[in-house]
Amino acid sequence: MGNSKDQGLRQVEELLRKDIDTSQYDPNQSEDERRLLRSQYRDLQEQTFEKRRELVAQDSGDGLLKVLSQSNTLFSQVRNTQEAILDSRFMVLASDLNSQKAQNINIGQDTEVNLDEFVAKVITTSSEGPKHIHDVSLDWEYIGKKASTFGKRAYTMDFMLGPLSVQRKESKRVRTGKLSKNKDDLVMPAQLKEGDIQKQENETSNNVNNIYKTLSELGPINYFKFVTNPDSFSQTVENIFYVSFLARTGVAGISTATGQPILEIKKPQDDSNMEDMVSKKQIIMGIDIKDWKDIIDTYQITSSCIPTRPIKENGTSTSGWY
Repeated sequence: MGNSKDQGLRQVEELLRKDIDTSQYDPNQSEDERRLLRSQYRDLQEQTFEKRRELVAQDSGDGLLKVLSQSNTLFSQVRNTQEAILDSRFMVLASDLNSQKAQNINIGQDTEVNLDEFVAKVITTSSEGPKHIHDVSLDWEYIGKKASTFGKRAYTMDFMLGPLSVQRKESKRVRTGKLSKNKDDLVMPAQLKEGDIQKQENETSNNVNNIYKTLSELGPINYFKFVTNPDSFSQTVENIFYVSFLARTGVAGISTATGQPILEIKKPQDDSNMEDMVSKKQIIMGIDIKDWKDIIDTYQITSSCIPTRPIKENGTSTSGWY
């Protein structure tokens, strides 16, 4: 059984060897030959990197062509991926040097086209054509045939100075007139007097005290049932704010032993040992109208435990100063 399996593998390997082009890929290439090839690639790359300034500064570019010729010679012996990677790294280095060399090309007066010399050569070329008439006309057909040998496509006719007609875009300037104000329509602000500003009592302290009295009368109660006002979302938010003052001062607390938040009055602790005896926890509670409606439906709240506070009108004077 084992011999038949080995024989089958050998047959598969022989078929694969027949299909492989060993001139491009040869897994059986000599290890010594591959090791020598890798060493030559590394030496070539190191030498090229050391002479990079000299190769870029050369005007003729013969040095870079010589280096590329050496690389092509080495690549003709490459048959495996490891050596091919070294060749690709060298080509990246050579392309960077060639790019720097192209950027350093100085196009000055020495490389400019001499128009007189150019026209003279065109006339000389035309004189070789059969339709050339001296000092009368040029043989443009002959000149075109000569010039076509230097291009791979027929060039279209374009205007050298751009399009014949150009429509300039005129920017429209819109002048805005100066706004004139009617002095009769201007209203001067009224001067405030001492009697216009009414002294208001501290509503926060009064509301906190009233809520404390209400909680004392009701006793332990569900937190949401206590603070929720089914008729006013805004006053529900205010109730939550006021109850937080009671919890902060330690006269009220919330217990979750029953699985529900129960709000109840706490015995005030002495300031000296309050931090040791009372465990404080702070939370940030967010509530929106959807939550407010869900609380009302869940706990079937029909009336507010905390009396609804009347909405006070604007307390400013009637002198109409704003």
